[in-house]
Amino acid sequence: MFKIIVPFFLFFPIAGYASSEAVDNFSHVGFGYRGANFHQGALKPYLNGKYDNNEDKALGGLYLDLSAQVFSNVFLEGHADFLTRFSSEVDTWQAGGGVIGRFGGAAASSFSCGVINYRADSDYSVSFSEQGGYCKTMVRKQIARHWVLGLSYQHDFLERSRDAVKLKNVFQFGSVFGLVADFEYAKRDAVEIGYQLGVQFSF
Repeated sequence: MFKIIVPFFLFFPIAGYASSEAVDNFSHVGFGYRGANFHQGALKPYLNGKYDNNEDKALGGLYLDLSAQVFSNVFLEGHADFLTRFSSEVDTWQAGGGVIGRFGGAAASSFSCGVINYRADSDYSVSFSEQGGYCKTMVRKQIARHWVLGLSYQHDFLERSRDAVKLKNVFQFGSVFGLVADFEYAKRDAVEIGYQLGVQFSF
């Protein structure tokens, strides 16, 4: 699948579209709903192996996403979310910084690293928290007048590492307000499918 998506994304025509303000701006605050489906066995590493879900589990909650460009090519970023249902909960926060690359006003990229923390609870085991580093690379393009599409890959350096590929859609209306729809494929011991639906305010 990625052999098809990535080349299509990287070589999509970028000429003739709207202002590059949205794709070039790395300062925003976003929030909304986050959902995830943990496939069988996917919760095991979050609870230090003390609980292994023997069926798929769907969790839901809220997220907060922050980014601030502090110099022309340097930015800081942060993210926090919680996912819960009656018997289980997974909370995440991360904070870091990185560098920005720009390509002709209609495309941009970034590379960032920082600290990430996971905390999980379950009715079937004691809570468990773990912290490590992460690195993320991202490229995004102005696809249409009000549409910015981003593709990112993140690796979490944990005892059981986590890899995630995320597709982020921002539908920008004016210079400030946007609607966000993210889709994520991640894996530690087993597959996690996540999504975020929310709003974003640029500054």
